[in-house]
Amino acid sequence: MKRAIRWIGIGITVAAAATMLLADVALATPAGRQPGTPVHIYVMRFDVLSPGGIDCAVDAPGSEVRKERDLLGHPLIRIWGNPRAATITCTDAQGARWQATAQQSAPYLRASTIYGTVVYRPDRAATMTIVDAGQWTEYQHKTFVRLD
Repeated sequence: MKRAIRWIGIGITVAAAATMLLADVALATPAGRQPGTPVHIYVMRFDVLSPGGIDCAVDAPGSEVRKERDLLGHPLIRIWGNPRAATITCTDAQGARWQATAQQSAPYLRASTIYGTVVYRPDRAATMTIVDAGQWTEYQHKTFVRLD
């Protein structure tokens, strides 16, 4: 009897381990990407002083994109895959269109997330993005540019 209970316990443990490994593989690779290809992560957000009413559209071929909102209602865009190929176009409350280009020159590392904080001011033709990757921080001027 003890032997049977022991084998049942081992079977349950093996099944749980296999389920965890399969979930790890399934969740580690974004949808539509081949396993083994490098996945870079870029998160674009707006600073606290940015006015509300901004809406963004993202065209990122071969990447997974999630658009969310932060606590203040500003867009929060996450790109998994190839952020350099992404085009982020935002429209403010007055209808002016803006395009973000900060992800073009960021030094993508495999194990880190790149954060781009847009310092958006509607009265300017181009504003700055603060790009942060761990201990590396760069102030990129004229990277959030007005299109209209």
